[in-house]
Amino acid sequence: MQARARLLALAAALGLGLGLAAPAAGAPDSGWLRVEIPATGSYFYRYIPQSLDPAAPAPVVLFLHGAGGTPEAYHNYVREAAEGARVVVALPKSTTNIGWGLGQDEKTVDETLRLVSEELPVDPLRVGIAGHSAGGAYAYLLAYPRVSHYSAVFTLAASSYGVAAVADPSYKAPIRMYYGTRDENYTGGAYAALKAQWTRLGVPWEEDVQANFPHNAWPNSSMKEGFLFLARHSYPAPPAQCSPGSPGSPAPGTLCLLGGRFRAEVAWHDSAGVSGSGRVAQAAEASGLFWFFAPDNWELLVKLVDGCAVNGHFWVFSAATTDVGYELTITDTRTGGTKRFPNAPGTTAAAVTDTTAFECP
Repeated sequence: MQARARLLALAAALGLGLGLAAPAAGAPDSGWLRVEIPATGSYFYRYIPQSLDPAAPAPVVLFLHGAGGTPEAYHNYVREAAEGARVVVALPKSTTNIGWGLGQDEKTVDETLRLVSEELPVDPLRVGIAGHSAGGAYAYLLAYPRVSHYSAVFTLAASSYGVAAVADPSYKAPIRMYYGTRDENYTGGAYAALKAQWTRLGVPWEEDVQANFPHNAWPNSSMKEGFLFLARHSYPAPPAQCSPGSPGSPAPGTLCLLGGRFRAEVAWHDSAGVSGSGRVAQAAEASGLFWFFAPDNWELLVKLVDGCAVNGHFWVFSAATTDVGYELTITDTRTGGTKRFPNAPGTTAAAVTDTTAFECP
């Protein structure tokens, strides 16, 4: 999601492990506020608890209503939970009344977080997502099949939808699931299918099953515990941005590309068992050269291309004039994701043309 990615990018650029600098305006008052979303024609309600620590960036919970519902219907349910967990809550309105995932729902959720972060300082590492029924199902469909940087997920009476894989290479957000034993999504097998799914994917999960509650009801304690669960978890802090390496610098084997977002490093080894690290001979914004044995004997060219506007990915190209074994490692310092490109000793190095190496943004 774009808003969460921007928050994390700014935190990384500023070297922050917590949140963003406070907006210029004074701190907003506690309580409810309706906010229009011009980009999608929708709206959301924002609640700032009186218990919120004004000296720290705010943790945020995005709460998605059930099908046929509205944000207003959930005010009383989430207010006490927000006070207890000391989190800001934002409740966006879906495009239609028949569920989520239609129209511009994803953009509405994204814009909700962006507008909240313009109003007050948000902790980009503590943005959780929650929802009831269809909203709960949409919450995990937003959190797992794409790299969206949510710190945790909380669902109430959610239906079951298949998630084939967790897209984020660095984090599997834990999930807490509430069901009443009279809920058709519990008795009909959705709950069992979800438990099996999260276990298969390696997603940490916990449960809250309450006897005799139907689909649209739950104890107050279940909502409170769900919000406390969200508040306890943080997304991993982004790795430090790449520090440029050049001959004579403290890190001569590090090549920084595209404004320091990507870090390229090379480890080489020959057929006699001799090994070492590649050194940067020349460096530019998007490309650079490595040498292995002598500064005037260049071995490997590495190039990064911003292909986000073309196919939603950053591209990796490399070309070498060697049969020495090596492993080129490219690291996305924003997400922590890595790609490795090896060459076996005694093999003439082949060109690399990976146009889906790293997802944008």
